[in-house]
Amino acid sequence: MTEKNIESNVALQEAPPPPPLQDRISFLMHRINAHLARMTNPMLVRWGVDLTESRLMVALLENGEMSAGEVVSMMALPQSTVSHQLKRLERLGYITRQPAAKDQRRIIAKLTKEGRSVAQESNEHSKDVTDALYFAIGEGEVDGVREALKRVDKTLANR
Repeated sequence: MTEKNIESNVALQEAPPPPPLQDRISFLMHRINAHLARMTNPMLVRWGVDLTESRLMVALLENGEMSAGEVVSMMALPQSTVSHQLKRLERLGYITRQPAAKDQRRIIAKLTKEGRSVAQESNEHSKDVTDALYFAIGEGEVDGVREALKRVDKTLANR
């Protein structure tokens, strides 16, 4: 069965009635993100960034320089939010922003030396959090949960 057929079949199926709020997948994802922010914010406050800005810097660390559009696509955030965060990170001295050499309309973000240091430390902390998630889910289910979350992301991105 092709991916398109699977999506069509999913669209034709009727979803069961939603469970109570505390058992809904979307609410559980909200709670998990709130826990991640609670675990991470004490470290991030030292640098004056939030969890999303930290993730953005780790994306730059892993991918090198990125255009604002690439950040928007990767982070699944509105252009205005990404633009605001990039400007803020630039004011903090963690990134530089400059027009692309071949297309002056494209803005390219790149980590500064200080930004690279913050991103590396943030990425180390992220590994600790990822390890906690790995052990909570269990080795036998991690790949299945990851694939299910990718399908959810893809479904929501297309809505």
